[in-house]
Amino acid sequence: MFCGIVKLVFKPAEECGGTYHMIQEGVVENIEAIFELNVDNQLRTGALASKPGPLLAASSRFVAIIQGKGGHAAKPHKAIDPVLAASHAILSLQQLVSRETDPVDSRVILLTHLIVFSYFYLFGVAY
Repeated sequence: MFCGIVKLVFKPAEECGGTYHMIQEGVVENIEAIFELNVDNQLRTGALASKPGPLLAASSRFVAIIQGKGGHAAKPHKAIDPVLAASHAILSLQQLVSRETDPVDSRVILLTHLIVFSYFYLFGVAY
């Protein structure tokens, strides 16, 4: 027989950091254990799966703006090439996880799209 308090918590905005806001508002204080239910399209219908410890990742979104400075081909040293800067940023961000985190930890940085005007906008997700 169970003797205790059960809290049913429905997490809002899963992909946008809903858990963070629930923690900030004290929803999960004084809890000895927590179990989360998620839908997983890799499981057959009606199946349940479990594992101790974390199972899914939280994400943080970011936007990087790289602003260039126009110039003349005869004086490239007086210009700021946003294409070159964006290329380096993309390669560096993709390599960051492999060089800065323990290989046992699960981390991912995804650059999801790039907008090019006189600026470069890099949008991404970090897990």
